[in-house]
Amino acid sequence: MSPLRIRWCVVALTVSVCLLIPALLPAQSTGGRILGRLADPTGAVLANVKVSLTNEATGVSTTTTSNGNGDYVFPQVAVGTYRMEFDLTGFKKNVQRGVNVDLNQVVTVNSVLQIGQAQETVNVSSEAPMVDTTSTQLGAVMDSTQVSQLPLNSRDTYQLLQLQPGVQGVGGSDLFYGSNTAGAVSVNGGRGRSNNFSVNGGDGNDLFVNGPAIQPSPDSISEFRVLSNTFDAEYGRNSGAVINVVTKSGTNQWHGSVYEFFRNKVLDSKGYIDPAVPDNKQNQFGGTFGGAIKQDRTFFFASYEGRRVVQGIVGDPTVVPTAAERNGDFSAGAPFAGSVGTDAFASILNARCDLGIPLPSSGPNPTLLQYSTIFPNNQVPTACFDPVAANLMSQYVPCPNADPTCSNLSGSVNPLFQSIPNSYQHGNQFTVKLDHHINNEQNLSVYYYFNDSYEADPFTKFQAEFTNLLPGFGDLNKTRSQQINISHTWTVSPSIVNEARITYFREGQGIFLTP
Repeated sequence: MSPLRIRWCVVALTVSVCLLIPALLPAQSTGGRILGRLADPTGAVLANVKVSLTNEATGVSTTTTSNGNGDYVFPQVAVGTYRMEFDLTGFKKNVQRGVNVDLNQVVTVNSVLQIGQAQETVNVSSEAPMVDTTSTQLGAVMDSTQVSQLPLNSRDTYQLLQLQPGVQGVGGSDLFYGSNTAGAVSVNGGRGRSNNFSVNGGDGNDLFVNGPAIQPSPDSISEFRVLSNTFDAEYGRNSGAVINVVTKSGTNQWHGSVYEFFRNKVLDSKGYIDPAVPDNKQNQFGGTFGGAIKQDRTFFFASYEGRRVVQGIVGDPTVVPTAAERNGDFSAGAPFAGSVGTDAFASILNARCDLGIPLPSSGPNPTLLQYSTIFPNNQVPTACFDPVAANLMSQYVPCPNADPTCSNLSGSVNPLFQSIPNSYQHGNQFTVKLDHHINNEQNLSVYYYFNDSYEADPFTKFQAEFTNLLPGFGDLNKTRSQQINISHTWTVSPSIVNEARITYFREGQGIFLTP
């Protein structure tokens, strides 16, 4: 057997083992849990009660029975609203509607069954408990309504992290790559790079700065939760908080949306020291669509978002050669210091502008001619300029703002230059999610995320020491992020959930100088 065939056999065997023999421990949960205790009017617990759980949006149903202690549990429940039915011979059927399950929430639903005929039904309204006594996890949930309706600058969902208790943004500086992103937050005083981001149970971290690399558009998010403290052992990797995001799934009803957000500079004003009003154009557009491929069994949800942003960046004032200095007149400055110390340099100057500079000797007393003597009154003939340096200056080094055309080469002006070049952001994001209810115990979910974008920055600010304040020497960052997340959940018993998950994540990034 060839080595290539052996390699593919090993890969296939590894994937098969991951799918067929998952660990008997829950993976990172993308839903919640429902549990409770059943009793009769006297308080005696009831065993073998059939408990049915039905998703009101998809019609997907699953069942379990209470044990000898009257306890039941649904250990893996997708985010949504449910109807519960409790059925036992000799008792009236209890129907409880409006049971809401949030992300990573443990919902306790106890029920008292009344003696009577099975044909009789008792409807119970669900009420959320004031205090959750079944979980030690601390965190807040943001649902789809809050995510889509709250104001979001640039529609960046992770800006909502700062609305959670104990979460503080650490952005504000663009000199260090990644520190000005919305996902850079400190939770309970922890480092901004200590958090763990999860999307539909799969890894969503940028391994470079440990920020969020997978950022679904707000219209595709069902819920996200910040687990800030004492979260379960299924989460780990970092010492900070866990940001868990679950995207929307399709339902039995067809739903879709189309949107566009537009911004420009019509109502903007110029800053006090800005030479002009910075440009500001922003277009974000897209849509979502979801529904059922097969009623009560197979569903899909897809989204697309495009982003086109042109934003003027006000540069800091920087010193550039004045019009007089471009003509060799440096008389406005201090007298030249230093001297010609090598034969090579003296020969170069003589060849360029025939100054008759004597060559220094290499002996103990070399002949050193001062620059102030060679160039009296700080006047340097333009013929002495290095032609390569002069060409670079004419093409890439601008004139001071006080003399932008450099037409008056004999004058002397303020040497400061300040510009407002444009930065450009271009992105296309596409997601699709498929959910299939295999049977009463098994569910399959497939999620694919694709984002292709680039950002052209007029200034190089990757790190402080590389900062350049002249336009034309910026950087171009191209990024393509992809995630394929396949999850197979199998409820073996009311207390054990086997979940096999395969997550493929790829991110490519390049930084290029664009003079």
